[in-house]
Amino acid sequence: MKRKLLLLSGWLLLASWMGAQTTQKPPVPPPPAHIDIGEPKDEPKKDHKITPEETKELFQSVDEILEFASKDTLLALKNPVKKDMVSREQVEKYVSDKFKDDADRIRFERSELVMKKFGLLPRRFNLHDFLIKLLGEQVAGYYDEKTKVMNLLDWIEMDMQKPVMAHELTHALQDQNFDLEKMMKKDEEIEKRGPEDPNALIRIDEESTARSAVMEGQAMVVLFDYILAPAGRTLEQSPQLVDLMESQMEKSGDSPLLDAAPLMLRDDLLFPYGPGMKFIAKLLKSGGKKLAFTGVLERMPTTSREIMEPEEYLAGRKVAPLLLPDFGFLKKDFEPFDAGAVGELDVKILLKQYAEQSVADRLSPEWRGGSYYAAARRGAKPPDANSSAHVALIYVSRWASEKTAQEFAGIYASALPSRYNKVDKTELAVAHPGRQKYLSSDGPVFIQQTGDLVIAVESFDEAIADKLITAVLKQSGPAPERP
Repeated sequence: MKRKLLLLSGWLLLASWMGAQTTQKPPVPPPPAHIDIGEPKDEPKKDHKITPEETKELFQSVDEILEFASKDTLLALKNPVKKDMVSREQVEKYVSDKFKDDADRIRFERSELVMKKFGLLPRRFNLHDFLIKLLGEQVAGYYDEKTKVMNLLDWIEMDMQKPVMAHELTHALQDQNFDLEKMMKKDEEIEKRGPEDPNALIRIDEESTARSAVMEGQAMVVLFDYILAPAGRTLEQSPQLVDLMESQMEKSGDSPLLDAAPLMLRDDLLFPYGPGMKFIAKLLKSGGKKLAFTGVLERMPTTSREIMEPEEYLAGRKVAPLLLPDFGFLKKDFEPFDAGAVGELDVKILLKQYAEQSVADRLSPEWRGGSYYAAARRGAKPPDANSSAHVALIYVSRWASEKTAQEFAGIYASALPSRYNKVDKTELAVAHPGRQKYLSSDGPVFIQQTGDLVIAVESFDEAIADKLITAVLKQSGPAPERP
């Protein structure tokens, strides 16, 4: 599912968390006994103003920390990095500009509504306002791959900025060696074309999630290596710290904004950093720095599954995107609204939302592909911005076996009352093996389980739903029996 802006907010959120670590000053760095994920910035320390002398020292530190990061990652330092000291007003403008592009705004609003239809966001939740607040409060420094500038903040204490630099300057090295802007540009071009080409969106969706986890995971390793350096240690030498860091990230506790966020946002925000760091740590253990840095950047994982299960990446096992057939027959009455992949991370979040943690932990590794397509009824006038009855949806998922597909279909059906009002099971006009029909406040819902495939069709009438299901089964069919 789309998480471009969610990942941006996560980057800034975790930058703040990284900076907070330096205030704890443990006697030996390893790590702090407690980790604060996102300390609110409405505290007196935000009134601190960096002096010209401190600015000079921080600018000198940029070059020193960049050299440290280069040695730590074996990524070549090809050019000095430009640096700038920016004010809160400049950062607020930077954040605001991220939401100004009309095409991006429309795509963002559509994706938000689809997430609400899936039950991943509360109906009255304002995602735009949440992200603006999060970005404005949590930013602690950032490298901009478009301008090639390391931006330091003139209201953050010096000792909080250096670990952030270690993280962000790792991105500068990634950029110098692998051109981050070029990577992003390809995705941006596909995003601008929108759901007219749903399979292009499906292809890049999981790729961008995995890429973000690699980039941020590498930067987290360098951050901790920088903190541990005075004790002569590295994260590679202290693997037990990885699980500790990930566990404490999940138990945020001290960030009211993050704690109050819906489950999907919390898990999406943390994914590049906790699981991303764990993935890179696994590569360090398996193949040393060459594999964990240059090697993985040359052969990127393409799914969230490979991040969550590094053994899959190391073994070279790929799950291909679950592409959709041509739904051209919808064009008369519907217009393309949104599309994307539903990866193993998304499925785990869905299962945590629809069932419970233990079910999510057990069933999500059985994921073998997923995608969705949403279409809006032409001429429809929804009563308010949170109404989704005019948006029809098809969600296709593939599983490791028929048994796990059946289980997921049952869980998906059981969650319908939590997503819609007045859900009732009803009879199909024409019976089909493995198909169930429900009536809801958003219209009919059909759930088809055939072999290892589950197809959910929502808010389309029965005749169209049958065409959609038939088209998917014709193209994707159940996979052959596995030995």
